[in-house]
This record gives sequence, structure tokens and C-alpha cells, in this order.
Amino acid sequence: MVTLGKDSGQTAPAPAPAPRERYGETLFVRDTPERRRLRLLAEVFDPLSVRTLEHVGVHPGTRCLEIGAGSGSLARWLCGRAAPAAVVATDLDISLLDTVREENLLPMVHDVTRDDFPAESFDLVHARFVLNHLPERDRVLERIVRWLRPGGVLVVESFSWFPLDSSPDARYRKAMLRWGDLVRDTIGTDSRWARNYPSALARHGLRDLGATTVAEHLRGGTALADFWQLTVDMSRHQLIDKGYLTPQEYEDFTALMRDPDFWDLAPALTQAWGRK
Repeated sequence: MVTLGKDSGQTAPAPAPAPRERYGETLFVRDTPERRRLRLLAEVFDPLSVRTLEHVGVHPGTRCLEIGAGSGSLARWLCGRAAPAAVVATDLDISLLDTVREENLLPMVHDVTRDDFPAESFDLVHARFVLNHLPERDRVLERIVRWLRPGGVLVVESFSWFPLDSSPDARYRKAMLRWGDLVRDTIGTDSRWARNYPSALARHGLRDLGATTVAEHLRGGTALADFWQLTVDMSRHQLIDKGYLTPQEYEDFTALMRDPDFWDLAPALTQAWGRK
């Protein structure tokens, strides 16, 4: 890690090392805390995702692909809007989709970096918090575009890390940036790539582009703070054992996430869409 000053908590631009593992091996494992984290993710971010999906349009008969379906909350919403058409919901682990009882849901174990679909299979493809975790994200994006029929829409969503850089609270700033360094070094996550989503979609031939970025205020003790506390907590041992944070720095961050007097900006959510 290369830092800007002893206590700044900011990371200087540097080439990321080759990732040592893939998503889900030791980070983002589907254990009990991860299930709770995914429920919080749905509670906090589904309203923003639904607003964007409503904007691009999901109608009866829309053939949908939900990549990285997680807990299935958005797949359930798509099923209600797209019926009678099927909604294909994919993930590396689809165990959480067992609770989604929609008749038009087709859950599928699928690795978006390796497994294919026939060309022009879908009217709508949605991927939330997927591409930023994949070192081969640009190649995967090219493959996803092939799965869209002409006139079909791709909607992608990922975090943008820039609100953290200007945080006035060194404890919060350092813990979040160090966690970002850990997931970058471990699985190749790029938490700064999403701000260029529209350019990436244009490179792959999509048109009628649109994008929005939402930076919400995080207050300690709220669902948003709980989500980020759990997100960082799942990597607690790696953060401390590998020297990204000291035990005290980690405890300071945890205390902030529980303190209702703490306010700051959370990582922003960048959403972009385009039509084939």
C-alpha cells in the first residue's frame, strides 16, 4: 500500500497487484453475516435501483436477466413487472433465491466471467455491484451486450469511492479506504471505475445513454451505517492481520458506525444505462 502521509488514510494511485482469489472464496462468503448484509443492501439500495428500472421501463413480456441476484429482492420485483415473461436470476450461489416464489423466476448458477447465454436473449439486463468486483470487467461487459436483443437495455450499478477522499473524519476515511485497498488487492475490485460507466457503455456500442450518481448521508446507527459496518466487518481479520488497519483503528470505525451523532457521506451509488 502507498499512502499520502502518515495519518491521511488516503491511498495514492498505484498499479493494483494481480488478485489472489475470486469473489466469494474468502470475501463475500454466504455465511450468516453475509445474508444479513444482503438484506440490508436490499433495504437501503433497492429503492434507488427500482427508480432507475422504472425509468428505463419494465413491462409485461420483458425478458429480463438479473446478474448477481443476491437475496433476490430485485428479481422478485422484476418478476412482478415482467410477467408472464421469465426473469433469469443468476449468481455463483443461488441459495437465497429459494425464498422467492414467483412462478416466472428462473434461478441459475452462472459465472458471468465464464458462462454464456445465446446472443439476443434478453430485453433487459441488470447488474448491481458485479462489474466493479471483476478484473476482467470490460471483457464481461462486451459479453453482456451480446446477450441483449436490438433495442434492449442494460442497467449497471456500482459504488463510486470519491466521497470518502474528502471526509473530514480520519477514522472513517482511513477504515473505508483501507477496506477498499484490501478488496482491490484480494479480488481485483475497482471502486473508482464506475464513474466512467457511460463511456464504457458507449465503447460497446450502446446508445441513448443515461447515468446518475447518488451520494447519501450516512448516520451512525442507521441501516446504511449497519450495511457498511457489516461490509467492513466481514474482512476484519484480513484487515488487521495483513496490516491494513490496527485493532484500535478498526474499533474506532465500528464505534462511529454505531454513533447517532456521526454523520458523513457514504460511498456514492453510480447507475448507468444504455440501449443496444
